[in-house]
Amino acid sequence: MDFSYATTRSTADWQAWTGRNVGVRDGGLELATTTAIERSPIEDDAVDVAIDSSGFLYTLRSSGSLSRHDPAADLTHRLWGRADAAVAAPRALCVEGDRIFVADGSDGSVTVVSTRLQRTIGTIETDATDPIRIAHAEGTLYLLDDGGQLRTVGQATGATGTCSMSLVEPVNLAVDTDGRGYVLDRTDGDPVIRSFSGADGHHDDRVSIPNDAFVAADGPFVPTALSLADGTLLVAGRLEDGSRALFERDPESGAFHERYRLECPCRTLVARSLDSDGRMAFYAGAGPNGHSRLLRERRRYARHPRRERSIGVAFHRYDAGTDGTEWHRLALDLSGSTASTQVQLRYVATDRPALCETAVDGLEAVPAVAADALCALQITSVWDLATSDVPRLASALSDYNRADVQAWQTAAIDTLAAHADGDWTTVDSVPPDDVLLRDAVGRYLYVALELDGSPQSSPRVDAVTAYCPRQSYLRYLPELYQEDDRSAAFLTRYLSVFESVFTDIEAEIDRISRYFDPDAVPSAALSWLEQWLALERDDEWPEDARRELLSRAPELYKRRGTKAGLRAMLELYLRYAASSSVDGSASSTVTADGGGTGNEMPASHRLFVLTTGDLDCLDREVRRQYPLPAGPRSFSVFCGPFETDDERAMVESIVASGMPAHVGADVVELDDGLRLAGDTFLGLNSRLTTREFSLGETTLGENTVLVDRSGPTYRPN
Repeated sequence: MDFSYATTRSTADWQAWTGRNVGVRDGGLELATTTAIERSPIEDDAVDVAIDSSGFLYTLRSSGSLSRHDPAADLTHRLWGRADAAVAAPRALCVEGDRIFVADGSDGSVTVVSTRLQRTIGTIETDATDPIRIAHAEGTLYLLDDGGQLRTVGQATGATGTCSMSLVEPVNLAVDTDGRGYVLDRTDGDPVIRSFSGADGHHDDRVSIPNDAFVAADGPFVPTALSLADGTLLVAGRLEDGSRALFERDPESGAFHERYRLECPCRTLVARSLDSDGRMAFYAGAGPNGHSRLLRERRRYARHPRRERSIGVAFHRYDAGTDGTEWHRLALDLSGSTASTQVQLRYVATDRPALCETAVDGLEAVPAVAADALCALQITSVWDLATSDVPRLASALSDYNRADVQAWQTAAIDTLAAHADGDWTTVDSVPPDDVLLRDAVGRYLYVALELDGSPQSSPRVDAVTAYCPRQSYLRYLPELYQEDDRSAAFLTRYLSVFESVFTDIEAEIDRISRYFDPDAVPSAALSWLEQWLALERDDEWPEDARRELLSRAPELYKRRGTKAGLRAMLELYLRYAASSSVDGSASSTVTADGGGTGNEMPASHRLFVLTTGDLDCLDREVRRQYPLPAGPRSFSVFCGPFETDDERAMVESIVASGMPAHVGADVVELDDGLRLAGDTFLGLNSRLTTREFSLGETTLGENTVLVDRSGPTYRPN
């Protein structure tokens, strides 16, 4: 079938559409989104809180206990209590990765807690006398002292420093990931936000924010707390009418914009961006024995401003290039449909580019003088105004601002929507994924999509394809079947059912090459491609790992049955398994053989493949402590730690399928152990605790080995 067609599939294609309450997301059309705030109460005796990158809330209480709260599951777990750590006067905390830093107000020291081990792993001595706030960035700790000093401590080197800022009555501290930060200070009762940057806390008066800059749309406000999230400054403040709100500062203009209102006074504010969509988690606290709230932004689908429902409408015009073109078919690629969502399709074809009779000067929202100015810019019809570029148009009309032009365009889109409701052809089929067009004759085909959803769900249109000119399988039948108009119309509709099926098959054949590309093959066909290479299908593997395995299959097959091939398979699986169970990508490390592997293995895993001969250099009694293979035709794989039992089972399956025939193998799990990094120096910035041998606390046969060693005695120098 020889068709010409126009398609909308990519993000750039969708951006050529115009509409209201719709948006483009991941290459498809959905309802526009808005932000809703969920509020959760926090225990009132919290001294300080912190939020990690996953949205978990860590609470430090006045009693010295530390807890972690999962807002999604509404579960709170205590990491340790006061008896578990020597923190005499807990003052503040911050979280960075899997480390928690707790400032002690009695001596200024900082206790380091591991979130994974749930215990104290070290103490950092500082020069702070009474820290009230603590932050961490780029390996440096920042402590705000009650005495008016901002001190820095290098976590790796232990070097200390003091910022040159002159602080009078510091209240809050916020530091971004690059070491840039702000301090909320008070001078003679007037608030001021002072800035600093770098690990040395260098102060820069030029970017400080004075008290006369704290003005929003509803008037001036008094800042009471601040925080940073991805470089954006957030300030909690009190307006003149006594209400409280959270404000966001525009980094370019420096102006403050109100984000939303707070229910209670806020003396502590912590913010963390949770994903690329801008979702954030906020903690707003009123101080000891006050009301505290955890605020989480949730993406919701917006309501239409006039219809009070989650409805959006989008318009587009396809151009065949020739008057009198008979349009044939519309094909929609729909996804995300649920019982509460629906897509309505309307269309009309015409040779007139202006579409409806209403001109710009006929819109009530457009003043007569503005209509004349628009006409001078060749904006004469409602369609021209609805599809115009608002910033460009606003810059060309010096007497009007962007808000005025936006209001005119909204009026034009509403006029188009009313015209589509009354005069366009409405498709009755649900869902309208394949539509045979009727009486669609004209150079231009106008298409309107109405998305009907709910605050929780939205229909999604991934692609729209318009086919022309109109032709059907009727032309392949004898002329006898085309002589009677009524019979020909029926046969055209009847044959279109088969035509649509075969047209889709032809289009799929045109894209068949993507099924042979490991990176482009659809997820549903991934197992089919794996069968081509005789790969054992296992849905427990992460999809990205399966795709890489497909692309590297020829290389790995050449080494199958060898130690190098088995190691490569294990490294591939463990890298993706670790990155899918924790936030962030797998980091580089060094393998057991001593070579660098880049991103081949995550730092949290260790991998050794040992045979009996690998440990011949060790003393026989020492070798007995290792779970070595029983015979010479066996080997052991030391790996771990495993996050789940399924991960261990998968490693055992890889070893079983990758070892040579007539060879035995065992998998031995490695627990967490001590690892000294490259910038660690014993006695300078690290120390090992002293262990005393006590026979009463030792179980012989489990963690003690008594041997009779003969031969020379080695003594330390």
